[in-house]
Amino acid sequence: MMNNFMFIGLGGLSGLLVMLLLLVILVFEIAMLVSVIRNQYITGNARALWIVGMLLIHPLVAIVYYFTDYKKS
Repeated sequence: MMNNFMFIGLGGLSGLLVMLLLLVILVFEIAMLVSVIRNQYITGNARALWIVGMLLIHPLVAIVYYFTDYKKS
């Protein structure tokens, strides 16, 4: 008998892979947030916008920050 969670892809090995992917995304977001806080080249207003953006629109803003300002620090 098939488990309902297996049907939607959240059970067994696929569930572990999803959880691992979410953990990697969370670690990436935290690393980018710490980078924004420590980056000396970002002014106060820009830093505040990056932080608020990362807290509200998690992975998208972190990815944009990585390709725009993280490489400069």
